[in-house]
Amino acid sequence: MVGLVISDSFLLCGNWEKNDDKFRLLKLVKVPYIEKLSGILFDESELSSVLGSALRQAKEKCPFDGQNVSVALPDDYLRHSHVETEKDLSREDSINLVHWIEEQKSKPDINEISFFGQTYLPGDSNIHVCSVPKSLLQTIQLSIQELGGNTFWMGPGSSLYIDGSGMSEAALIHRKGNRYSFMKVQNDRFGMGMVAFTGGVPKVVLGNDKKDEVTLAALGLQKSDFDDIPVYCPQKLGRKAKESWGSSDLRICTPFEGVDVEDNSVSGIPHFEANIFTQMILSNSLDYSFNFFNEPGITEFFFTEAMQTSKSSETSSKINNELDETYEDEDDEKTVTGYIFSLLLIVGSFIAINYLKLQDELNNPIFGIGKEFVIERSSLNDNQNNPLYDRKPSLNLLKQSKAISSTLLSLLTQTNLDRYNTLTITQSFISLEYMSGTNPNIENILGLEPTSFSVEATGQDSTIFLWYYSFDLPSYSDDFTDGELSKMDLMIQLDTLLTDYSLKYFEQVFTENQIYGPMLIWVKSKADILQASAIISNVGDDILLRKFVLFNKSDRPKPRAGYYISILEE
Repeated sequence: MVGLVISDSFLLCGNWEKNDDKFRLLKLVKVPYIEKLSGILFDESELSSVLGSALRQAKEKCPFDGQNVSVALPDDYLRHSHVETEKDLSREDSINLVHWIEEQKSKPDINEISFFGQTYLPGDSNIHVCSVPKSLLQTIQLSIQELGGNTFWMGPGSSLYIDGSGMSEAALIHRKGNRYSFMKVQNDRFGMGMVAFTGGVPKVVLGNDKKDEVTLAALGLQKSDFDDIPVYCPQKLGRKAKESWGSSDLRICTPFEGVDVEDNSVSGIPHFEANIFTQMILSNSLDYSFNFFNEPGITEFFFTEAMQTSKSSETSSKINNELDETYEDEDDEKTVTGYIFSLLLIVGSFIAINYLKLQDELNNPIFGIGKEFVIERSSLNDNQNNPLYDRKPSLNLLKQSKAISSTLLSLLTQTNLDRYNTLTITQSFISLEYMSGTNPNIENILGLEPTSFSVEATGQDSTIFLWYYSFDLPSYSDDFTDGELSKMDLMIQLDTLLTDYSLKYFEQVFTENQIYGPMLIWVKSKADILQASAIISNVGDDILLRKFVLFNKSDRPKPRAGYYISILEE
């Protein structure tokens, strides 16, 4: 398993393994960013440059090809809230209610946020809502997939404690000056708020419990007949802070406690992020807590189910170990005999092979005597016949590029670009949000069955609708036609035919046989986006379209589009 802890100024990346219920850290690296992420959370191009570069650097030292990757996001990047459940509402209606509530808060960037919810069973009394920047989610997910990792889990760092501590009820605190924000789960209900200490006396500043006494009692800050719950704090607290929480069941978190770090250096890792990474290793609820890699919606978290699965896994491991020990005892008597037989077989094979080699050499002319023996110096032109010097991209990458370009042209020529709120086409999926008074029939345009589809009325008269579609990217089955544009031709046409565009170059990507130069082309205005799409559809096979993104507000059209391109270098 590979773990990523995202902080504002650096990326923490490491992998570990679990054997016999023991965790062993294999590698841990810290990669600083070239700028802080907090100022670019809604700028996908900047995120791709800053965070994508850090991920590529981390992969060089801590490979995660084919590995499951888990990601912990800072809670400061997210907005936590809660919504009371209503018995008559379905899960789909509940998430629509969350959308409606957020829209009433006059957020101008409502279309740039994804909403995830989690309810705690069996009580199911309220929904824990997490609002996450779409650009951040897409950048992380696509970057991991492009680097060969499997997107396993992504969520708030806080969930690793309140869901994955092994306690059915738990709280997490975070110090901010002389105040402490908190999140907690108690009686199958999510709670959050803030407490402060004035003259050593705790006071609830914000909270969603009916009475402040309930909150203070749960956190162990006030004597009461109510039960208190464990309180976790990943931060490093001073003496006075610990004294303030002296009456509570405060669980001091120690980095890498319960993990064998071996010879890995962990001394330079900040205390808070080190604790988040440690809890990610130890957590038993990643398969059950809400997951930002999944489609936005509501997750039902059942603590008992998570614990039963964990215990079942441990029991299975113990049984396998006991069986292995039994078989080892039975095989002890056979080991000596088998070892002697194997040794004789190896020695006999060695003698036979060398005898055949010697016989072959005796039947051949000695070096220099045979007229056919010639030593030739290899020519530089021989590299042209060497598969390692093949400048053509792999057929799979070429098909993906053609499929993205073909899909893009189909959508832009048969729909109105101004009516899109978002459009994303990647190597694996198509996702879009389209505003129209009539059904745009996107599935008929693409000739595909959607993997997800929904529609909702918008506006006061409910005559305009938002249409949400997701598709798997189809495989390209048409005949390949060679494009006409080289890299130089592409640059000339962009510069000649477009009025407002920009280029951003990224670090080269080295594969086994080729070197690719990634580039991002940002284009603004409807006319330029249509023109750029036509130009890019006519590029040669050494230029690959890897991803397309479109951002717009259909009620105030001002579209901008990004083309992620890889150019095969000489």
